[in-house]
Amino acid sequence: MELSSEAFEGAKQVWSEAIRLLRAAWPEALAYLGVTVTVWSLIDLQVLADGLMVPAMIVDFVLAYLLTMGLLTKGGLAPGGLKGNFGGYFLVSLISGLAISFGFVLLIIPGVILLVRWLPMYGLVLADGEMGTEALSKSWEATTAKFWPLLLAVLAPMTLLAVPVFTLLYYDFSVIFLEEFSEGYVETPVFHLVMTTIFSSLGSLTVTAIGIASYSLLHDSAASLNEVFE
Repeated sequence: MELSSEAFEGAKQVWSEAIRLLRAAWPEALAYLGVTVTVWSLIDLQVLADGLMVPAMIVDFVLAYLLTMGLLTKGGLAPGGLKGNFGGYFLVSLISGLAISFGFVLLIIPGVILLVRWLPMYGLVLADGEMGTEALSKSWEATTAKFWPLLLAVLAPMTLLAVPVFTLLYYDFSVIFLEEFSEGYVETPVFHLVMTTIFSSLGSLTVTAIGIASYSLLHDSAASLNEVFE
């Protein structure tokens, strides 16, 4: 499918489904936002020691898992119960995370492509019980003809995720510049630290919801919803 009015309509459908899922799983969504924003803000502000970063990452990961489970179960996408488990979720997260990160480091575009093509993977793992590379392969196949609407749908949360990176890079380069040419020092403002944490958590939350929405729209049991992509 080329970038056209149909692609925009498809993106609107993805967002509509993502909003429905978030409304259904609002306790998990609020818990994820509240805890991650609070913990990472306290670490960035050095209220909590940097040594707590690893435990914070574990908490973040577990909350993302609970959020995904909530979106699937409360969204009515696993009427017979979840067939996958935390082990499968962890494995596919590890594989896709390394690949997507490497893609972003290389040229950015490969990372974007992988992120879009693997959006439905968590639904395939937890709701369908697919494992590892099989889930990634089926996700790739399912999104072959739906790339543009999914890309358009995920652009906003990807922008949110990019804000913290560019903000911190700006202040890092400012520090390097001032240390090189003057005796000044630039410290990242508290407001910016907190806002970048909020943007990062919102971006992660939204990408997760869009991923499960894409699974819902592309799944065989949701044929009526899938018509928008044809």
